[in-house]
Amino acid sequence: MSWDEDLNERKKAILRSIVDDYIHTAQPVGSRTISRKHELGLSSATIRNEMADLEELGYIAQPHTSAGRVPSDKGYRFYVDNLVQVQDLANEEMLRIRTAMDERIGELGELVRRAATLISAVTGYATVAMTPQAEENPIRSIQIVPVGGQRVLVIIVASGGVVNSRVVRLDAELSDEGIHCLSAFLDQRLSGKAVSDIRISLMLEAEQELGLPDGIVLPVVEGLRECMRRIGHAEIMMDGMMNLLNFPEFNDLFKAREVMDLLREDDFLVELLQKVGKRTNPEVRIGAENERRSLRDLSLVTAGYGDGDRRYGAIGVIGPTRMTYSRVIASIDYVRKLLDREILRMIRD
Repeated sequence: MSWDEDLNERKKAILRSIVDDYIHTAQPVGSRTISRKHELGLSSATIRNEMADLEELGYIAQPHTSAGRVPSDKGYRFYVDNLVQVQDLANEEMLRIRTAMDERIGELGELVRRAATLISAVTGYATVAMTPQAEENPIRSIQIVPVGGQRVLVIIVASGGVVNSRVVRLDAELSDEGIHCLSAFLDQRLSGKAVSDIRISLMLEAEQELGLPDGIVLPVVEGLRECMRRIGHAEIMMDGMMNLLNFPEFNDLFKAREVMDLLREDDFLVELLQKVGKRTNPEVRIGAENERRSLRDLSLVTAGYGDGDRRYGAIGVIGPTRMTYSRVIASIDYVRKLLDREILRMIRD
């Protein structure tokens, strides 16, 4: 039997009332409350009968005798898929987010970090974000900059604004002009190549062609290899984890610690976000839909970001199943669109 066959319009209206009230109060919702707060044109007795049907169908549950009802995971799922009314954020909120994202950040990792912070501030929940795994992204440029003594800063910029750098110490003196020539040589030879395609043998040609002394190219090569290694691995960023402790669902310190420990597992989060990274529109996972037991009392709203043609990474919101889905979906979708816009700008610049 489909959900549409299960629920008539009256049952849908009552379920929406229960979910909306429970999201805002964290208290079981009774028929008298629904009758008093919502203009459904139904008596308390009729509402009680409909609530009994909803409970039998598995959309709501009664936590204990004589209590009102609370939504089940099935009820939340129906609510998200059929009843929630996603509205735009307030104009002042959109302006604040847009202003923060418009500050022309040139490095994608920092842009993603800012996006996670903004979403956490707007929603009041925890956020998680994954930077791109850029090992197949073409290199846009390589720069070598003197920083004093025999030290130089090696910088790789990959497409999409992915930047990594490392300070290395040369084993021999090299003039600023020599550093500039080496930088230009590597930039010319390696621009447009995929990070994973770079071979050390190509870089070592610089020693012969430029007549560089021993102890110059090898440290630079090692610096570039380290930058490439870092670029090839996604970075996980989190913000607002302590926000979860503001909700009564996490008054149990053992449960709260279990969740916090899980959210510190980068490998788990990378795997989680990789699964949703190719999707553009927000995806909602509710309670038991999450694979890990520690997340069974949580919902995750996630979306991928990119340049329009492909997804680079993903961002997500983590909160109790009793989250304000409308606000979370609106927030993450708005910030995701701004991320896409900024990535396109980085690619074109």
